[in-house]
Amino acid sequence: MDYIRIWTEVDIKDIQEHIIIVDDRYGFCPGCKEMGMRIDGLKKCPSCGREFKFVTSREAAQGGGRAFELIMRVKKKLPDLTFVDYGDYERLTGKKKAETLFKNIP
Repeated sequence: MDYIRIWTEVDIKDIQEHIIIVDDRYGFCPGCKEMGMRIDGLKKCPSCGREFKFVTSREAAQGGGRAFELIMRVKKKLPDLTFVDYGDYERLTGKKKAETLFKNIP
């Protein structure tokens, strides 16, 4: 099977509520800030119970062959999760934070 990036309209809030950030072996839950979770087959955060539907990696954002290899290893460990581009995720969540920050300024 081959991989291709596909752009689609998404609800960033849904992604924020169901994402895990990973490196090669361990995961970080943005919900409760739990660190060091082994990611093999992980479906929920062991601390807060957050259901994971999406996965991203800061390391993959660097691009190149190493990034692709990392994504493939993560996909093997978490095959049911949708891999989200970290750069896109950071840009959209940052934009939403800025909107709420400046919302109350007259």
